[in-house]
Amino acid sequence: MVKKLLNYLNNVNSEKERQRVLDNFYTKQMKNGKTTRADILDKIALTLCALIFLIVVLNRFIGNFIISLVLASTIGIVSIVYLRKLRMKLREKKIEEIKREYKRKLEEEKVLLPDEDIEEYIISRYYEKKLELKKSINLLNKDKIFKLYLLFIVFYIISYFSAYPTYYKIMAIVSFILATIMGSYNITEYIRKKHNNDLLNRDIDI
Repeated sequence: MVKKLLNYLNNVNSEKERQRVLDNFYTKQMKNGKTTRADILDKIALTLCALIFLIVVLNRFIGNFIISLVLASTIGIVSIVYLRKLRMKLREKKIEEIKREYKRKLEEEKVLLPDEDIEEYIISRYYEKKLELKKSINLLNKDKIFKLYLLFIVFYIISYFSAYPTYYKIMAIVSFILATIMGSYNITEYIRKKHNNDLLNRDIDI
């Protein structure tokens, strides 16, 4: 029973991750490189601005803030529901256009066979690029960082029992600083490469 539940949860998570990758890819195609998260934040900001503007206008004519708030919220909710349905229809249509465009391009370049699924290709390319990105920052790997932090602990402990405590404390500090610099470098390099060579950029190498 537990195994079935775990398998079910894994399948759900895998499907969510798959959909997230595809949503991000299609959004980047339609929004000039903007991610789904950034697009949602933009929509929220625009909605709040429109709601505030509507409240101010209604309050100016009605002269009652509570009534203006209720009316503006009602108008806002109805508008959001309608616009979301319209936007989803337009998005689905645009997605189909993008899929046809990329599939045709890949077939012309002999990258994809006619019976292969374009979305599976997009997802596989995403994970390939993600793996390449992780490998590209392995010059200063986690093993070296771990060993340096371990040396820091060892040197620091030895300093309390050694006849040269200052020397070992200095070595401990040097080890700690080096490990921290390497760790920070790996993190910043990963972030830099992730932004400069986005895993779901508009061209996605296809």
